[in-house]
Amino acid sequence: MAAKERQGKRGHFPRRSRWKFVIIAVCVIAFAVLGLYLHFRTQDAQPVEVGNEVDVGLGYREIVYEGKKYRYNERITTIVYAGVDADGSLTVSSKYANAPLADSISVIVLDEYHHRMSIIALSRDTMTGIHKYTLDGKDRGVFTDHLGFAYAYGEGGRVSGMNLCEAISDLLCNVPVRSYVVTSRASIPVIADIIGPVEVTVPNNDIADEGFVEGETVVIDGSNLETFIRSRDTGKDLSNVGRMERQRAYIEAVAGKLTDYLTANSSEAWDKIMQAEKIANTSITRSSYLNLTKKLKNLQFGNSNYYTLEGQNVVGPKYDEFYPDLSQVKKLVVDLFYIEQ
Repeated sequence: MAAKERQGKRGHFPRRSRWKFVIIAVCVIAFAVLGLYLHFRTQDAQPVEVGNEVDVGLGYREIVYEGKKYRYNERITTIVYAGVDADGSLTVSSKYANAPLADSISVIVLDEYHHRMSIIALSRDTMTGIHKYTLDGKDRGVFTDHLGFAYAYGEGGRVSGMNLCEAISDLLCNVPVRSYVVTSRASIPVIADIIGPVEVTVPNNDIADEGFVEGETVVIDGSNLETFIRSRDTGKDLSNVGRMERQRAYIEAVAGKLTDYLTANSSEAWDKIMQAEKIANTSITRSSYLNLTKKLKNLQFGNSNYYTLEGQNVVGPKYDEFYPDLSQVKKLVVDLFYIEQ
């Protein structure tokens, strides 16, 4: 059975597509961590309550895990990045459940207490609880479905962003997740311009026919960045797994270089990032931008700070599905978000 590629149109996944877009978590570093400042768009859609607005209450603040007491690390900032399956500008619709699919999803954890930055890469195929909406914005409740649909069931603006944040908060044991950055595929040239050429070791042979052979070192720049991060063979089941490996290889190769550039050339970086105003949607404000750039200078990121969830990838009755190991999720959450008392 061939792997299926999803499109953010109320659950329709076209079966055949040689190329499909995924923007990788480096966009988080480029846009979110380094402070993409955009004004909220005026939303024509009617206002609705976005689930519980990620109101996790106080239950997450103190927990007991394997007989030990932990308290939530209040010096953490968590940002969700999603690269969506859309060309050009992102728009807010008057109708719900018609937004693009979140094709690439990552959680950035800025931890001032431990002086580290961590990235949790989440498969869009993760089966978890998400809120679904009717076309006129009524909340139908929570359903188990692919994580990528959490964004698709909103209106393409704030509701979509917060719905994705809420789904991720629920998945990560209800830790607070309130900030998001979403970009379309049109952000690739901006990213390539900011980062410049970088050497990457190819982690697999999934796109060897495109010249990317496992174990070889290649130079990734504006001419081949999109191919490296978006290409996959949809004639193979679970092909998103190998693509996520290439995303990780690229992130690990550019993280240090990009961080150094942005902290040393903040004004220049700002001008370039602002070019993305119409191809991004974010909850980050200017004051948040200033705080994030200050935090970034004191945080370390290494290969050991990049995480993917353990679990089982299966070919479902209609689409690929990923079922996370919830015990491993709990352990990861405790390790990244909590301090032993």
